Amino acid sequence: MKNLKLASPSEMSASARAGEIAAILAATIVRTLSAPEATEGAVCLGFLPDQRVHTTPYQQEKL
Repeated sequence: MKNLKLASPSEMSASARAGEIAAILAATIVRTLSAPEATEGAVCLGFLPDQRVHTTPYQQEKL
């Protein structure tokens, strides 16, 4: 892995700092748009319905 030599923000001009922020944001947007779509679906958490920790008010206890 290559070590990066980063300039201290106090040594950078205001426009250089703004440019670095813009580059980081642009890279984030590109990565977000090029990432594969997350598929919505059922997620199994390994608990049976009667073992759930949190319940909603409409769920009734089994007797």
